[in-house]
Amino acid sequence: MTNLKTLTAAICLATFGFATSAAVAQEGAPAQAPMEQQAAAPISDADLEKFVEAEEKVAEIRDEFTQKLNEAEDQEQAQSLQLEAQEKMMEAVGEVGIDVPVYNEIATRIQSDPELQQRAQKAN
Repeated sequence: MTNLKTLTAAICLATFGFATSAAVAQEGAPAQAPMEQQAAAPISDADLEKFVEAEEKVAEIRDEFTQKLNEAEDQEQAQSLQLEAQEKMMEAVGEVGIDVPVYNEIATRIQSDPELQQRAQKAN
Protein backbone atom coordinates (compact mmCIF):
# COMPACT_ATOMS: atom_id res chain seq x y z
CA MET A 1 0.00 0.00 0.00
CA THR A 2 2.87 2.39 0.74
CA ASN A 3 4.23 1.94 -2.80
CA LEU A 4 0.80 2.72 -4.20
CA LYS A 5 0.60 5.90 -2.12
CA THR A 6 4.07 6.95 -3.20
CA LEU A 7 3.22 6.33 -6.84
CA THR A 8 -0.07 8.16 -6.47
CA ALA A 9 1.68 11.14 -4.87
CA ALA A 10 4.26 11.23 -7.64
CA ILE A 11 1.59 11.11 -10.34
CA CYS A 12 -0.41 13.87 -8.66
CA LEU A 13 2.53 16.18 -8.35
CA ALA A 14 3.83 15.45 -11.84
CA THR A 15 0.50 16.22 -13.53
CA PHE A 16 0.75 19.90 -12.73
CA GLY A 17 4.26 20.27 -14.15
CA PHE A 18 6.08 21.57 -11.10
CA ALA A 19 9.71 22.50 -11.34
CA THR A 20 10.69 19.78 -8.91
CA SER A 21 8.65 17.15 -10.69
CA ALA A 22 9.98 18.30 -14.05
CA ALA A 23 13.53 17.80 -12.84
CA VAL A 24 12.77 14.24 -11.81
CA ALA A 25 10.95 13.52 -15.06
CA GLN A 26 13.77 14.94 -17.16
CA GLU A 27 16.68 13.14 -15.47
CA GLY A 28 16.93 10.56 -18.24
CA ALA A 29 15.84 12.87 -21.05
CA PRO A 30 18.39 14.36 -23.41
CA ALA A 31 19.27 17.99 -22.77
CA GLN A 32 17.58 20.55 -24.92
CA ALA A 33 19.82 21.78 -27.72
CA PRO A 34 21.02 25.40 -27.39
CA MET A 35 19.23 26.38 -30.61
CA GLU A 36 15.94 25.06 -29.23
CA GLN A 37 16.40 27.14 -26.09
CA GLN A 38 17.07 30.27 -28.14
CA ALA A 39 14.00 29.66 -30.28
CA ALA A 40 11.73 29.83 -27.24
CA ALA A 41 10.15 33.17 -26.44
CA PRO A 42 11.99 35.15 -23.77
CA ILE A 43 10.52 35.13 -20.29
CA SER A 44 9.89 38.60 -18.90
CA ASP A 45 11.17 39.63 -15.48
CA ALA A 46 7.57 40.24 -14.40
CA ASP A 47 6.52 36.68 -15.36
CA LEU A 48 9.58 35.24 -13.68
CA GLU A 49 8.83 37.12 -10.46
CA LYS A 50 5.25 35.86 -10.56
CA PHE A 51 6.53 32.34 -11.20
CA VAL A 52 8.82 32.50 -8.16
CA GLU A 53 5.96 33.73 -5.96
CA ALA A 54 3.60 31.08 -7.33
CA GLU A 55 6.21 28.33 -6.92
CA GLU A 56 6.52 29.13 -3.22
CA LYS A 57 2.75 28.79 -2.77
CA VAL A 58 2.62 25.64 -4.89
CA ALA A 59 5.46 24.10 -2.87
CA GLU A 60 3.51 24.66 0.34
CA ILE A 61 0.43 22.99 -1.14
CA ARG A 62 2.56 20.17 -2.58
CA ASP A 63 4.11 19.51 0.84
CA GLU A 64 0.71 19.56 2.54
CA PHE A 65 -0.87 17.15 0.08
CA THR A 66 2.12 14.83 -0.12
CA GLN A 67 1.64 14.20 3.57
CA LYS A 68 -2.11 13.72 3.12
CA LEU A 69 -1.54 11.32 0.20
CA ASN A 70 0.86 9.27 2.29
CA GLU A 71 -1.93 8.90 4.85
CA ALA A 72 -4.63 8.05 2.29
CA GLU A 73 -6.47 4.86 3.13
CA ASP A 74 -7.39 3.82 -0.41
CA GLN A 75 -7.03 4.72 -4.08
CA GLU A 76 -10.35 6.59 -4.17
CA GLN A 77 -9.29 8.88 -1.32
CA ALA A 78 -5.89 9.39 -2.97
CA GLN A 79 -7.52 10.40 -6.26
CA SER A 80 -9.80 12.83 -4.46
CA LEU A 81 -6.79 14.37 -2.73
CA GLN A 82 -4.98 14.63 -6.07
CA LEU A 83 -7.84 16.59 -7.59
CA GLU A 84 -8.09 18.84 -4.56
CA ALA A 85 -4.33 19.51 -4.62
CA GLN A 86 -4.37 20.26 -8.33
CA GLU A 87 -7.28 22.70 -7.92
CA LYS A 88 -5.57 24.50 -5.03
CA MET A 89 -2.32 24.73 -6.96
CA MET A 90 -4.07 26.16 -10.00
CA GLU A 91 -5.85 28.69 -7.79
CA ALA A 92 -2.57 29.67 -6.12
CA VAL A 93 -0.92 30.22 -9.49
CA GLY A 94 -3.89 32.26 -10.72
CA GLU A 95 -3.95 34.40 -7.58
CA VAL A 96 -0.38 35.49 -8.26
CA GLY A 97 -1.45 36.69 -11.69
CA ILE A 98 0.27 34.18 -13.96
CA ASP A 99 -1.47 31.76 -16.29
CA VAL A 100 -0.99 28.05 -15.58
CA PRO A 101 0.47 27.36 -19.07
CA VAL A 102 3.03 30.16 -18.57
CA TYR A 103 3.86 28.79 -15.11
CA ASN A 104 4.32 25.32 -16.57
CA GLU A 105 6.49 26.61 -19.41
CA ILE A 106 8.79 28.43 -16.98
CA ALA A 107 8.90 25.39 -14.68
CA THR A 108 9.99 23.23 -17.60
CA ARG A 109 12.49 25.68 -19.08
CA ILE A 110 14.11 26.51 -15.76
CA GLN A 111 15.34 22.91 -15.52
CA SER A 112 17.60 23.20 -18.56
CA ASP A 113 18.36 26.93 -18.69
CA PRO A 114 21.09 28.01 -16.22
CA GLU A 115 20.57 31.69 -17.03
CA LEU A 116 16.86 31.40 -16.24
CA GLN A 117 17.72 29.61 -12.98
CA GLN A 118 20.01 32.48 -12.00
CA ARG A 119 17.35 35.05 -12.89
CA ALA A 120 14.80 33.15 -10.77
CA GLN A 121 17.18 33.06 -7.80
CA LYS A 122 17.69 36.82 -8.08
CA ALA A 123 13.93 37.35 -8.31
CA ASN A 124 13.49 35.36 -5.10
